[in-house]
Amino acid sequence: MPASTPAGMAICTVTHIVDGDTIDVAGCAEPGRVRLILVNTPEINPGECFGKQAAGYTNEALLNHQVALEKDVSNKDSFGRNLRYVWLDGALFNERLVRDGYAELAVYPPDVKYRARIEAAQQEAKAEKRGLWPVCGMVGVPGTATPVQSPTATATPSPTPQGTATPTPTVGSLCQAATATITGLDKFGEVVTVSGSGNMTGWYVISVKGQQRFDFPGNFTLNGSVQIRSGTPAFPNTPATLWWTAASQWSNSDNDDAVLYNCTGQQVSYFDDGM
Repeated sequence: MPASTPAGMAICTVTHIVDGDTIDVAGCAEPGRVRLILVNTPEINPGECFGKQAAGYTNEALLNHQVALEKDVSNKDSFGRNLRYVWLDGALFNERLVRDGYAELAVYPPDVKYRARIEAAQQEAKAEKRGLWPVCGMVGVPGTATPVQSPTATATPSPTPQGTATPTPTVGSLCQAATATITGLDKFGEVVTVSGSGNMTGWYVISVKGQQRFDFPGNFTLNGSVQIRSGTPAFPNTPATLWWTAASQWSNSDNDDAVLYNCTGQQVSYFDDGM
């Protein structure tokens, strides 16, 4: 939300991005490392879910730009970093970082000047399912090249439903009994592979970078592996291959992980593309 930058603050140039919520500045009266107040982003090391995306977002927005730094009550944290609100082009970047879904509200009194604004930004991000919220569910979730499954995803597979049933009250229980995980992602080939068994009604895959979503066809039965493909030409779905869209869904130049959700909206598999 645009706002006027408060007067009387240090104007510095951002020279380095440590991670999503920590930057280095120079060329001003307050050079050095700055920790953004009232926000917390996922860590890059150890690699946490959406850590690379949060750092990339801050890097793209702030690196080599002039920013205004505003102090609250405290001057430094226990690590010697300057605690500041960062203003960019008349807008509070701490608030923007949360509103766009790359950070959560982190309250450490007495530095609470903009708490209400940033809390409202977090509520908006969650409601609109922006950034990390639909992918990770919270800040601090591990990100790993090995698919991460919940207990429901590792449960003993239920028998494959027989026949082609139409949606009934039993479909929900069938899809919850399915087991599946992402076992491959070829971004250049526009292919994501999902393996497992069961009724996949209501299950879906998310491309993290652009938040594109693929919904499994109703009453699709997974029996082994299926490749979900994008691009042209279009082709009819088969038990082994599903068509997503003519548009490319995976970023080849940026980090773009794949996430699988079950029919209750629970994340059951996270596949890191390795970038």
